[in-house]
Amino acid sequence: MKNNRLKQFLVISIVLFTACHPLYSQADERLTGKAESRLGKWQNPLSKWQHIAKPAVDSVSVIKEREAIILYFAPDLSYYPFREDDYKLFKESLRDPLGWRFRNYSIDVITNSYTIEKLIPNYYRKELTVDSACFPLTTDIKRKTVVRRKNMVYPALGLSGNSIALWHSHGYYFEMTLDRWEWQRAKLFSTVEDIEVMGYVVPYLTRMLEKAGATVWIPRERDIQTNEVIVDNDRSTGDSEFITMADTSFVVEEKGFILTDTLFTGYNPFKHGTSIRIAGDSAVYIPEIPAKGYYAVYISYPLFKDNSSEVNYSVYHTGGRTEYIVDQTIGGETWIYLGTFHFNAGKSRYRGSVTVKGSDENKYLALDAVRFGGGMGNAARRPSSEIIRNQLSRNEDISEAIVKDSENTPDFSWKLSGKPRFLEAARYWLQYAGMPDTLVYTPNNYKNDYNDDYQSRGLWVNYLKGNPYNGESGEETYGLGIDLDMSFAFHTDAGITPGDSTIGTLAICYTLADSGRFSDGRSRMANRELADIIQTQIVDDIRRVYDPDWTRRGLWDRAYSEARSPDVPAMLLELLSHQNLADMRYNLDPRFRFSVCRSIYKGILKYISYINNRNYVVQPLPVDGFAITPVSGKRIRLSWEPVTETDEPTSEPDKYKIYTRMGDNGFDNGIVVENTVYELELPSYDSIYSFKVTALNDGGESFYSEILSVGITTENNGTVLVVNGFDRISGPAWFDIGNMAGIAWWDDRGVPYISDIATIGDQYDFNRQNPWLDDDSPGWGASYTDMEEKVIPGNNFDYPYIHGKAIMAAGYSFYSVSDEYFISDTDLSQFKIIDIIFGEEKSTPFFNDSTKTDFRIYTPGFMEKIREITQAGASIFMSGSYVGSDQLVTNDSSIIKFAEETLHFFPRTGHSVKTGEVYATDYVKPDFTGRYNFNTGYSPLIYQAEAPDAIEPTGDGALCAFRYDENNSSAGVAYKGDYNTLILGFPFETILQESQREMLMIQILNFLKK
Repeated sequence: MKNNRLKQFLVISIVLFTACHPLYSQADERLTGKAESRLGKWQNPLSKWQHIAKPAVDSVSVIKEREAIILYFAPDLSYYPFREDDYKLFKESLRDPLGWRFRNYSIDVITNSYTIEKLIPNYYRKELTVDSACFPLTTDIKRKTVVRRKNMVYPALGLSGNSIALWHSHGYYFEMTLDRWEWQRAKLFSTVEDIEVMGYVVPYLTRMLEKAGATVWIPRERDIQTNEVIVDNDRSTGDSEFITMADTSFVVEEKGFILTDTLFTGYNPFKHGTSIRIAGDSAVYIPEIPAKGYYAVYISYPLFKDNSSEVNYSVYHTGGRTEYIVDQTIGGETWIYLGTFHFNAGKSRYRGSVTVKGSDENKYLALDAVRFGGGMGNAARRPSSEIIRNQLSRNEDISEAIVKDSENTPDFSWKLSGKPRFLEAARYWLQYAGMPDTLVYTPNNYKNDYNDDYQSRGLWVNYLKGNPYNGESGEETYGLGIDLDMSFAFHTDAGITPGDSTIGTLAICYTLADSGRFSDGRSRMANRELADIIQTQIVDDIRRVYDPDWTRRGLWDRAYSEARSPDVPAMLLELLSHQNLADMRYNLDPRFRFSVCRSIYKGILKYISYINNRNYVVQPLPVDGFAITPVSGKRIRLSWEPVTETDEPTSEPDKYKIYTRMGDNGFDNGIVVENTVYELELPSYDSIYSFKVTALNDGGESFYSEILSVGITTENNGTVLVVNGFDRISGPAWFDIGNMAGIAWWDDRGVPYISDIATIGDQYDFNRQNPWLDDDSPGWGASYTDMEEKVIPGNNFDYPYIHGKAIMAAGYSFYSVSDEYFISDTDLSQFKIIDIIFGEEKSTPFFNDSTKTDFRIYTPGFMEKIREITQAGASIFMSGSYVGSDQLVTNDSSIIKFAEETLHFFPRTGHSVKTGEVYATDYVKPDFTGRYNFNTGYSPLIYQAEAPDAIEPTGDGALCAFRYDENNSSAGVAYKGDYNTLILGFPFETILQESQREMLMIQILNFLKK
């Protein structure tokens, strides 16, 4: 490695000598000119990268005495992702045009101050000596971690002990020159970059990294809960309580957080309150939760050198108790995320609180505020007096005296954003999180929030990393002491391709800051290595799974703030263009988002594992084929199937984790099991228990499976098998006809994964020819913003619980299985009533691959299973928005024949109504009566069934059971025969009132049982 560094030093020295020494440059002017003329016809051999650069020789130096040629290329050449084969090919391509005269000359290439071989990442080197300057100087130092889950085995070959700073794009900010809050980017294709990227980072990437064992730091609010509760020793929200068990060992510190409704310029809430320290005792934080739901829990504490390194935090929630160990010698005086938990409304010591207890009587337990929920933004902004005067000077109606006299200048009012905190830019969250204003969030002296925002993020990384103590004095100096490994800025770019090809993926790093070194002495070429590995992983995976022509753009080495400022390896990703239709077709689809985030996670894993000289294992994919089936009495069997990522063989699971929920509480902390089958005894009859499963290996934990539920009654009217056939997640429908193109939101809004926080409103400009004028008039793709504060429910994979609750109310027991299990070779003869949930399941084209369709309802396996169970006399209840129209997608007459002969209905039309009111017809009285309302618009409680089907009865015994009130088309079909069926053209679970669901389910089950 030392020889390699010496070689690079000599080459650069030669370059400098060649360029600067006057005698030398005069001596070889003739040979240099000849080499330059011969290179005039040189052609770049790396044509596989068409979208990066077209490098040309900038200048040539010939060293006759050493028989060496040094070729200088513009920095554009450094944007190529060089590998050893490319490096050799490139250098050989330069030799041919030089001809016989220079056949024995060595060739060196310099671009952007580097030799070309130095641009090859260590990770991809096979023959070249690795550059040890890019590695951490030491890897055996014991790293500190702020928060660790207690009683948890962290993945040994994942990211345990690693800390990563990352953020998503920009955010809502105050534009001082316009005296208004606004987005930093244009509102296009139903979203805006400021929030769209959060749809990747929070639900996917952050969770993947945390499930691999990493600690993730984000400079924006991650919790979408708009309620917020503060519990503190100074003052708390509502009737919340802070209780300390301390005796005389009680110290009040003159620094700490204080609750305030408005943050004005320069106000740091962590500098205006107090905090306390106690020795060997405990304290309890009991919030008054305003509404039932999920809340992120953040803690804070004063930072002193004699704090304890092992403080026990216990979060009591409706799923039980979750415990953490917090190292209070680092990371204080800011909000530190513990986790997100389910709480009931009101106050409850043992189902809604945080208890803190020290483990070392000789060390202080430091206590400050605890926060529950993300809340609403409370940073108040207005233009500076200088900006006000400048604006007034342009108004002819304002006198010059007023403009010059600051005392008489009109007083512009303070303005809050009025938005949830998760929508706001990092600059405001950093103020709320106690960051030093002069260092982190006001580098522009309060005059430009736009610049403050993007410049603050890298400075925030350095403040997190900084040493919190100054020698033996113990005074805070410049940071929080977090052992950060890297930072990652996630953006989407702008631009349109005329041919509607993808603009693709760009990576940005910077290697030349601070003489090319980090403060610890490492080479900033580590930035390029990180960027190359992650960009390569993303592009390779997208090309393999989604689009073989996905564009790999350059690997820019440029001084962007988010790539330049961090004092740790850093990169900025521009994943795709939020202005280009071809990119946006992928961008709004949750399947694509999951895949991209998995690629980024894998790139980070491979980079960190490599530089720390350790093996890695990729965390598993979610399990499949989940089922809950009866054994006897209250004993049940859980079973599932593992899934392995073909291109990542290490992702194979070796253990599993089962999480349990009772009723509508939260889930517990789970139990680890070895096999794919697990039997257990339910605690009681007449209660609903729900389960979800994850896969484990030495790389971490997978995402959750779907949620299945079970309930066994003592009333015993019968037993129902609930089949969860609603697997679909997808982006919205699109259309493209000449100059008109965009989101066909009126056709299909898509199905978010769990929930959607990125949609801001419907697109209204569909004309490709309309140009961008400014962000208020962005032209083609322009969209409304009426949905930008709303969390839009998607597929939460938890609908067996809603159905099961109604089934239990009717006096029936129920079990539930996935559709994969249902169609497998299993004996279901014990179940005489089958409830099949299809929600918004329907055949969905797989992006650009017209040969592949996801989420098809009427698969051969499904139809065969229905024939099998109905021939055995089982009755069917099936509901979903597309149970009729999905028959027409494949143009397969056998599917329509199956529905007519076996399920006894045929499709009439999709998009049958816009309003969700249905009523029972006279045909089916007295079996069915009543009126029911289901959700066809926005509701915070359940997904939108925007396109319900009208279906008609077919065959003897089939009747129109329900009609839509809007137009009297048929909403449901009932059939009586050797077996009975009830088919609804809308999803049962979208009936908004629980009492209506229960009343209808009683009628359905009584009908099917006859």
